[in-house]
Amino acid sequence: NQLTFSGAVNGDVYVWREHFLVRVVAKAHSGPVFTMYTTLRDGLIVTGGKERPTKEGGAVKLWDQEMKRCRAFQLETGQPVENVRSVCRGKGKILVGTKDGEIMEVGEKNAASNTMINGHTQGGIWGLAAHPSKDVCVSASDDGTVRIWDLADKKLLNKVSLGRPAKCTSYSANGEMLAIGMDHGEFLLLLVNSLTVWGKKRDRSVAVQDVW
Repeated sequence: NQLTFSGAVNGDVYVWREHFLVRVVAKAHSGPVFTMYTTLRDGLIVTGGKERPTKEGGAVKLWDQEMKRCRAFQLETGQPVENVRSVCRGKGKILVGTKDGEIMEVGEKNAASNTMINGHTQGGIWGLAAHPSKDVCVSASDDGTVRIWDLADKKLLNKVSLGRPAKCTSYSANGEMLAIGMDHGEFLLLLVNSLTVWGKKRDRSVAVQDVW
């Protein structure tokens, strides 16, 4: 039917016929619409954008051909996913790429999500340390996250966002705590089981390059 759809930074979707704007889907997402995908098979439209998961909303939505009704998918990777940058759809599944570097597979019928790939995002990985007794390691990055990895199963076990670049990391001798050196001279002590901050101290204005 010669329609073109475009997502906007304010969350709207514009519907065009040739070069004429024929309709606006207001607030398709609460934040910017970064990606859209459709197929000729059934004409359903997938949108991905920035939106906090709620009962009626989410960062991924599946729309009818007219973009009048939609179904939202709430995604989690241990933490709610609210920023989606790419989507693709086929064989009853939606493939999702997130701002945080995950690739997820979502079932259309049951809304079950499976994280296929994850990792750090922008910047370097400056901190890496092995657990003293388990097949587990921890990484710290310029993206402001600390992530714990299962080396045997090759999967992410847990992560936490610290809000600014992390430059180094080390386990305690018993493996129950982590020391994290930050870019602004602060170092943090985290409890491994919860990745919550147990203590912190700052005694310099430059990056902490090593902790042990």
